[in-house]
Amino acid sequence: MLTRVSFFVLTFFAVILQPAISFSDTTSDINSLLDRECINLKKEKLSNFILTGFSSDLQKGLDPDLFKIMEGVIKRTDFDGISEEKTFEIIKLVYGAFKKGASLEYLDQIFDVAYSKDISVDQLFAAANALKEFYNSDVPQDIYEEFVYHSIEEKWDPSVMPTLTRGLIYGVDRGLTAQKVALAIIIDVDQNGLKKKSADELVLDAIKFVRGKEPEKWKPMKDVERELMMKLVKKDELEKLRQDAEAKKTQKELEGQTTEEDLNKRLDEKKRKITEDEKRIAMELAEVEKRNYEEIMKYELEQEKMRKREDEEKLKFEQERQRLSYLQQEAERKKLTEEVLKYQREQEEMKKRLEDENRKLKAERDRITKEAETKRKKNLEMVTKYQDEQENIKDRFEKEKMVFAKEKEKIAIEIEKMVKAYQNEISKYQKEESEVDRMVKEQTKEIEREKERKNREREEKRKKELTIMEQKVAEYGKRGNLDIDRLFTAIDKHIGIPYRFGGDSENGIDCSAFTRRVYREQGIELPRVSYEQARIGRGVGGSSLQPGDLVFFNTSLVGSISHVGVYIDNNTFAHASSSQGVTKSNLRQKYFSKRYVRANRIMGE
Repeated sequence: MLTRVSFFVLTFFAVILQPAISFSDTTSDINSLLDRECINLKKEKLSNFILTGFSSDLQKGLDPDLFKIMEGVIKRTDFDGISEEKTFEIIKLVYGAFKKGASLEYLDQIFDVAYSKDISVDQLFAAANALKEFYNSDVPQDIYEEFVYHSIEEKWDPSVMPTLTRGLIYGVDRGLTAQKVALAIIIDVDQNGLKKKSADELVLDAIKFVRGKEPEKWKPMKDVERELMMKLVKKDELEKLRQDAEAKKTQKELEGQTTEEDLNKRLDEKKRKITEDEKRIAMELAEVEKRNYEEIMKYELEQEKMRKREDEEKLKFEQERQRLSYLQQEAERKKLTEEVLKYQREQEEMKKRLEDENRKLKAERDRITKEAETKRKKNLEMVTKYQDEQENIKDRFEKEKMVFAKEKEKIAIEIEKMVKAYQNEISKYQKEESEVDRMVKEQTKEIEREKERKNREREEKRKKELTIMEQKVAEYGKRGNLDIDRLFTAIDKHIGIPYRFGGDSENGIDCSAFTRRVYREQGIELPRVSYEQARIGRGVGGSSLQPGDLVFFNTSLVGSISHVGVYIDNNTFAHASSSQGVTKSNLRQKYFSKRYVRANRIMGE
């Protein structure tokens, strides 16, 4: 007994104390992180914000991803003079976007915007996903970074960003100039918003506009895209699309005739004669424009049909699944309920009959007791009669019990048959579902293979461009040393320019764009991002730094080079800070010395 009581007591205290012990460990881990990373931030104040703001999350233990986000954000904000409250808000913002499904790699590139702009979790999530899609596309990095930053700055609805992103990628894939398509989308959204037309309509209008400006660049749809579309659209829908296309073609032919008549009429009115060649060229240009319009309308109609079909298939699948589940549950519940109710009614009737019999027997006993002395013989007859009645009751009860058992067995057999029938239906449905899943997986694999092929081509292109750039920089380095006066002049004229993600102008600039502009004054073109710039030139030790050397730092969520500056002299370097813009700082400051990674020399010995 004592052993059992002791066991329950120990179990009780273990359950009560375990959350407290776990939370204590979590608090210790967070405080250790703050002791290690905080230089300018007040640790106690920031710790209180984190423990209070994430109390519900931390009760379950410290999420490793939350810990990584806290570490990365604190690294970045500690230098920039950001308050403890703002630091906590940015941690919460990044973690919220991460929990919605955004990648840490792309969140790391964009969350600096939160230092100077009010941004929601949904906006940050949409921006990070847009960067991810753009990275695997042919849209130039400076174009898509400006596009994403503008969407945040102008507070575009985050829900339309996937459509606008895919629209820009689609236009570039079809051969149009990325900058023109991006500007067309930006101008339309900023001027007209999304109240008059949907995001799909807006993207189509932008592509039509740019295509009209540069029709010679428009490329036809690739064969693999046509094959995928043929697999995703049913035959009857394809037939309908074909009929629509023929109707549009007939209409365009009529419009073409009207165009020729109008052209002749206008020429007659102006009393101007043109040659047959000029007339033929004008008509051919009109026909080319009509064919282009017909092709894009046909493609967009096919895309719309595909989306509608996918939505209908998903809805139909979910409705059918719910219907089958409901029918199965309802049938089982109904049969069980009827069986229980029937059994309860029979029990109640039996109980009532027994109670009635017991009341009669009690009354009979009382009467026999009162007349026992005077009517013994009659009482004996009554006792005999009573015994006979008891036997009859027992016989009837046994018979009714047997009948009930047979009925119960019959019901059980019927239920078993119904269950088997439902199981057969479900098995048939599951087979159909598995076949659909197989087809979807095959189509998905084909799309993924095409995407992987494109990604490999883009990555190889990036590597080749970087290798060529490395070779060019190496050649520049052999020619001579930097022009120091020009270097200092280039740095000084950028001091004070505000920070802007993806920016490369006097209105706003980021760290890698600043170093590119400085070296452009020397006639050298550097790569676009800091971690690629780290591959250029040759490494030099911290004690051998010279003016113009590039210095690199790790301030990211994912532990890679994410910041770059230009060394001046006396441990001073210039860089674009996310909160202060282009400024000068000292390498011996604890923040920079702790996060310093390496230095590269581009020119000179």
